[in-house]
Amino acid sequence: MPRLPVIAAAAAVLLAACGGGAPSAKPASSTSTMATSTTTAPSTTTTVATVPAGEPVVSGFVAFGDFGGGAGQYAVASAMTKWATTHRVDALVTTGDNVYPTGEPNLYASELDAPYRGLRSGRPLWATLGNHDVGAGHGAEELAHLGLPSLPYVKSLPNAQFLFVDANHPDAAQAGWLDSQLSTPGPPFRVVVFHQPAYSCGLHGSTPDVDRLWVPIFERHRLALVLNGHDHDYERFTSPAGVTYVVTGGGGQDLYPLIPCTGTPQEDAKAQTHHFTGVEVTARSLTLTAVGTDGGVIDRTVLTR
Repeated sequence: MPRLPVIAAAAAVLLAACGGGAPSAKPASSTSTMATSTTTAPSTTTTVATVPAGEPVVSGFVAFGDFGGGAGQYAVASAMTKWATTHRVDALVTTGDNVYPTGEPNLYASELDAPYRGLRSGRPLWATLGNHDVGAGHGAEELAHLGLPSLPYVKSLPNAQFLFVDANHPDAAQAGWLDSQLSTPGPPFRVVVFHQPAYSCGLHGSTPDVDRLWVPIFERHRLALVLNGHDHDYERFTSPAGVTYVVTGGGGQDLYPLIPCTGTPQEDAKAQTHHFTGVEVTARSLTLTAVGTDGGVIDRTVLTR
């Protein structure tokens, strides 16, 4: 599979770049390492964050978004395929904008299927929908093509549960559904996936209706992880309650600039580069690793419960 050129050259990591914004609460435990800035490569290798000793990985997945038909799509797909040779990958998880420009069904084969054919052999692809997926009114067809129900829906892996919702229309009905799902007993690592980000210092920025309607639910339940796309970059935030918010929108389409901003929780890492996010789960930990198309580690953090 040919490696296509990456459309950006800068990766930067800022600690506590955008402060404040969420109510104070005791955070969950986490450790992390971040790449230092560079002007010549999309990522740099970091030291390994601490995982509880002796715990086997019980499940894993790769997350990516904003990719369909982009110049970097095959390079990211190739990097994910290489990752899967040495890490556990049970599922592919997308954060939306899977089919450009407006989600036409005649592009499903070239943008959803062909680039990930090897990875999807024996593995499901679980997706949320972005604005490009529904631009021509074919969102339901795209989910059906992937064998998925309509949004919102739930999927599970050992020790992890995924709640997929539709941030094209962040509403009170889905807020109630999220609250109900998170109020029931479940595994220690629960992940909510949607397209438009709760928090971002990218071109689109944070999503006010998501922040108003959904974020208080995530914070109250001390959710482990939120995965978003929409801004074509990588960003990671940690709220005072210990919720980790990640923008992983570098799956292949043209990259967006990173913009200084306020009104977000602590921003722990950011990079303007094509990438995917690999996640591995043990009994007590979730290790999240952002990986560039060269295989280098952009960012890594370990969440524990």
